[in-house]
Amino acid sequence: MHNIEVAFVSTEKELQKIFGLRKEVFVKEQGVPNEIEVDKFDYEAKHLIAKSSGNVIGTCRLLTEDKVGKIGRMAVKSDFRGKGVGSLILDKLVEFSKSQNLEELLLHAQIHAVKFYKKSGFEICSDKIIEEAGIKHLKMNMRL
Repeated sequence: MHNIEVAFVSTEKELQKIFGLRKEVFVKEQGVPNEIEVDKFDYEAKHLIAKSSGNVIGTCRLLTEDKVGKIGRMAVKSDFRGKGVGSLILDKLVEFSKSQNLEELLLHAQIHAVKFYKKSGFEICSDKIIEEAGIKHLKMNMRL
């Protein structure tokens, strides 16, 4: 794996770049309607950005309420999947969440990604399938 940097988005330019990656992954690859991909929560969330050689290769966002964090919009550029980028992003997010005294992290995992999140310490907390943008998800959590 090349040098990969994971940090919080700090500029509008970086925010627009992660929106571009999300559009590539969610809208073009997965068929999520463009009009729901970016939402009002994007402007109150903390976003992580993963870069390799200056190029954006991964992202996710964190929303917090009380002592609970909700992870969403996890996306990794197709040619970097399976190479540990998602794990680096999650590790940084968990570390940050602990530093903020959050007690739990929640996420809705696409069915194909459940195994990935389990490897990072998340557990399925409801067997009820949730459909979002026509894609099946399971609710998962991690106690911090």
